[in-house]
Amino acid sequence: MLKSMTGFSRVEMERNGRKMFLEARSLNSRFLEVNIRIPKLDYMVEKELRDLVKGYVRRGRVEISLRSEKASPPAGLPRINEDVLRSYLEMARVLRETYGIEGTLRLEHLLSLKDILVYEEEEVLEDTWLFDGFRRLLEALDMERIKEGRVIERGLKDRLERIDRLLKEIEERSHVSPREFGERLKEKIIRLVGTVDEARCLQEVCLFMERVDIAEEISRLKGHLANFRGTVEEPSCSGRKLDFIVQEMLREANTIAAKSQDLFINERVVEIKVEIEKMREEVQNVE
Repeated sequence: MLKSMTGFSRVEMERNGRKMFLEARSLNSRFLEVNIRIPKLDYMVEKELRDLVKGYVRRGRVEISLRSEKASPPAGLPRINEDVLRSYLEMARVLRETYGIEGTLRLEHLLSLKDILVYEEEEVLEDTWLFDGFRRLLEALDMERIKEGRVIERGLKDRLERIDRLLKEIEERSHVSPREFGERLKEKIIRLVGTVDEARCLQEVCLFMERVDIAEEISRLKGHLANFRGTVEEPSCSGRKLDFIVQEMLREANTIAAKSQDLFINERVVEIKVEIEKMREEVQNVE
């Protein structure tokens, strides 16, 4: 079963008057990268969350963000933010002593300044609720990646079938090509000399067959196609393995093209290479 490395999921949860919004986005990457953006997250909790992500994702860049808010305005009593207050008083002193600016800083001025009064509010989310939200988010992300993986799998199988048909045509043609070469060779000798030395002509045909024999390459390419199909059907299909098989398929196709001197075969090799290149692009998105 194929899984795409790209996907998106969003989860919204509400509990005890607080709402939590979680979003996950996965992108292509050679290795697993996890980026969690959650305010006031304890190091150990973050490590556990990362381990949770690894249970769902093996490869790719995963970005997770969280936002929480109260369903109603905070009802707690205000308190003085002493650090901010001291900063304002220090700025007033600098303005008076350094720049000679006169004036009196009154209570009503201080109360109107930003962040002088703050409300006590617990921003740290309860761990059990946070982990529950993460699991729901990752499960939704997993379903999206599986759904996209099915689309990729159908496309890859269609390309495999087309390569099979082209390879069958090449194999059939490879048996005819040496015979046609022998016939053309005889015709050319007759035009030039008038007679044909059958033994010499047979020797040339044998040498030609040795140079252009692609039976081994066809057999190996068939093996790579079968290996690719088997890998796709594995429960935990690896994108890296598929990418390696595709490279081997392309190598065999290039060798066939280099050895063949038959236009019919070369045209079909070009079509096979086009399909393989498209497959290579698609498997880059497989986990």
